Amino acid sequence: MSEQLKVTVAYQRQLWRRGMTAWWRSVVPTAPFIQRAIFWAVVWLAIGALAGGITVFGLSPTHVLAGLIGAGLLIGVFSYLQRTRMSRFWDVIGTHWDKAGETTIIFGPEGLRMSNDVATTELSWRAVDAIAAAKGGTVIRSGISMTVIPDTALPDGMTPRAFRAELGRWRSA
Repeated sequence: MSEQLKVTVAYQRQLWRRGMTAWWRSVVPTAPFIQRAIFWAVVWLAIGALAGGITVFGLSPTHVLAGLIGAGLLIGVFSYLQRTRMSRFWDVIGTHWDKAGETTIIFGPEGLRMSNDVATTELSWRAVDAIAAAKGGTVIRSGISMTVIPDTALPDGMTPRAFRAELGRWRSA
């Protein structure tokens, strides 16, 4: 491959949201289905046992059902508030990237150099913790920060898989 790759990227809200999921999964991989199924079976079994146990103390199943409905309502409210907060979070991130303008990133054997209207950042490959695929792009994780490279920003003729392979080769050298 070449000794350097150059891409120019601009903030894309939806891609960065998907990138955050890839960032998270590079830290905490999704558990296998059977493991998740067993976990939730145990949780519901425990809830059922607790509900049955509560009736021993004279509470009716109606009280247990009301408690479960209340818990579900609290989870729903929390989910709604979390979603609206995350929407504001992405708006703030977008405001920063609007000031930054387009970012030019040069990748090479020694690391990567990102520059835009507000900052210049250099990372050695030792600072890169993960390179992960996201729908429509590639996520580069360094500590708690991430950089998302849209597939559309790749050099002509380069596939996302080849791009990640080249970054991986430089990173592991």
